[in-house]
Amino acid sequence: MTYRNLKINEPILLFAVSFFILLFPFSIASAATLNFSPPSGSHNVGSTFSTNVIVESTDQAMNAVSGVISFPWDKLEVVSISKQGSILSLWPAEPSFSNSAGTINFEGIVLNPGYTGASGKILTITFRVRNSGTANVSFSSGSVLANDGTGANILNGMRVAVFTFASAGATPLAPQVEVSAATGNTLSITSTTHPDETEWYADNTPEFSWNLPSGVLEVRTLIGKNPSGAPSVSYLSPISKKKIDELPDGTYYFALQVRTKVGWGSVSRYRVNIDTTPPKPFSITFPHGNKGWEPQPVALFNTTDGESGVSHYDIKIGNEAKPIKIAPVAESNPYVIPAQIPGTYTLLVTAVDNAGNVRNGSADFTIESIDAPTISYYPDTIEEGDILKIRGATYPGADIIAYIREGDTLVSEESSKSNSFGDFSLIATKRLDPGVYTFTLRVKDLRGAQSAETAPFTISVKPGLVTGLVGSMWKYFSASLLILLMLGILVWVSARLWFRIPHTIARMRREAREAEKVSEKAFRVLRDGVQKHLARLRKVSRKLTAEETEFLEQFEKKLEEAEEIIAKEIQDISRS
Repeated sequence: MTYRNLKINEPILLFAVSFFILLFPFSIASAATLNFSPPSGSHNVGSTFSTNVIVESTDQAMNAVSGVISFPWDKLEVVSISKQGSILSLWPAEPSFSNSAGTINFEGIVLNPGYTGASGKILTITFRVRNSGTANVSFSSGSVLANDGTGANILNGMRVAVFTFASAGATPLAPQVEVSAATGNTLSITSTTHPDETEWYADNTPEFSWNLPSGVLEVRTLIGKNPSGAPSVSYLSPISKKKIDELPDGTYYFALQVRTKVGWGSVSRYRVNIDTTPPKPFSITFPHGNKGWEPQPVALFNTTDGESGVSHYDIKIGNEAKPIKIAPVAESNPYVIPAQIPGTYTLLVTAVDNAGNVRNGSADFTIESIDAPTISYYPDTIEEGDILKIRGATYPGADIIAYIREGDTLVSEESSKSNSFGDFSLIATKRLDPGVYTFTLRVKDLRGAQSAETAPFTISVKPGLVTGLVGSMWKYFSASLLILLMLGILVWVSARLWFRIPHTIARMRREAREAEKVSEKAFRVLRDGVQKHLARLRKVSRKLTAEETEFLEQFEKKLEEAEEIIAKEIQDISRS
């Protein structure tokens, strides 16, 4: 990490570096290089050798250096790193290495008066040779900062060291090797659970598969951390896939060898990287306090991961739907929070390692309101079509935002800017319809800090003269039109009834005459039938008793009365 990217959560270190830099006057930056000594060499597999990391800065004193060294993990592994004899006296972080990733990290500081020279030793790296072949050891990134009061980066070159390794009586290992010269087949190992040998996975039960050539009699396998391990677990019934039980975190090598009638073939290997452990717990701090007027507060957080390393951080402010993703080193520490309006928020940080494991951290922070703008003039009442004007005072060069509402509905959002004295005049661009409105103001200063909204102010928009007259005329016209419409409906209904009544009366008279005729006919038939029965009774041979004679007389009398009543009712119907 360069001096510009020093971790701010190392306050003592930052203070020391700043103090020594500021002691020196400004000077023009010159060139510096990073290289290795020795820059080349030949070694046997299994042996160890050392090379020094050197800084060259002959024309300009330097006071800080950092870099990342890359080496081929299949050819080399780091045995140790030594700071003995280093020109660096202050280390923000101890030099570190990862054999699984093939990287070495370092950063350090030279105290006053800095370093000037052609072979400034930074550290010594001791490697062990894993495999035969050629290995390039190089700088993937680096910086050399001048001791000139500004910390200018004067690095203009990073050299490469090239080493060759010879096998000491053993055949170099390769991912895919021919099984035998007789078959001409090659053995390819694949994994559906860990498909990429360079990636890290949280699944610690890898599964491997391969295609068996014809004529295979036996299979041997091995899983371990030794990249040169020889297969030793035998399967006399040849298998074509293997699932491994739970493995601890780390880098493993699956070795496979098959036997045909011509003998054992060469060993094929497959690398898997397993990391089931999340990054280490971390805390979030605010170097300037978690409460203040700064709209973009600075947060500090950092963590490490023991195996795969931190991939990135997911950051959310409160209940934001989508997190912000940032790189782990260059941007995470410090992290400048995007501008927020006044309020209390929760910063949620999720550290994600390269295997997908996560570690969460959170912290609350409060952004306080700056003073709201003051209003010196606004109209209580305006006419429809008039322009709303508001005047007041606030911070110089600040943005003023007005929110115009009708009830709970936001009608318009207007803006203006104050002058160098802080005075402002806001003219609304939206013409308001008649009604009652409220407006509030908010200010944002040059830093982006904002105030809370002011208390609401009420304005009334009245109809204009012409608009009011037209409105009144339309109101009266509408009422008159409604009355005329109702009268028209009443006349139409009356006319319909007037023309229908005579037809109804005539129809009723016709029906009455028909009923009269039917009733007369029916009564006549009834009367004739009764009289016939009475005549038969009178002709009986025996003499009627007094009760029977009285019954016949009463029956004839009632029949006559009924005939009179029916005749009278029929006449009444006919007259009506």
